[in-house]
Amino acid sequence: MNIYVPEREKDLLVRLRRLSARTGKPINRLVLEAISEYLRRHTPSAPAFRTFDLGLKGPWERADLYQERLKDKVS
Repeated sequence: MNIYVPEREKDLLVRLRRLSARTGKPINRLVLEAISEYLRRHTPSAPAFRTFDLGLKGPWERADLYQERLKDKVS
């Protein structure tokens, strides 16, 4: 991944290089850690969606799922 850094933000690159030298971590690792931390704070870990219960329990067969509907149609 390449990231464009505008001229006015060049001091961020200097700070990033210094942090890399001080910690011994490569710059790409520092950037990935920062992105990961940002996402952890600002986004849910799993998409939010409604769940519902079909009332099915345990192992089941496809035929069992439709047996009730089939009885209604045959009757």
